[in-house]
Amino acid sequence: FETDISTLTRFVMEQGRKAQGTGELTQLLNSLCTAIKAISSAVRQAGIAQL
Repeated sequence: FETDISTLTRFVMEQGRKAQGTGELTQLLNSLCTAIKAISSAVRQAGIAQL
């Protein structure tokens, strides 16, 4: 059981640094993560998460 918990954003950034690429995939994944967080927040505020 692994106890070293990392956020998705941190994981993406660390893997992006290791890959030593252009950073385009890292930017895309971070954008997706931000969009998912915004959608999650909107759903939570709308009160439809309990459906």
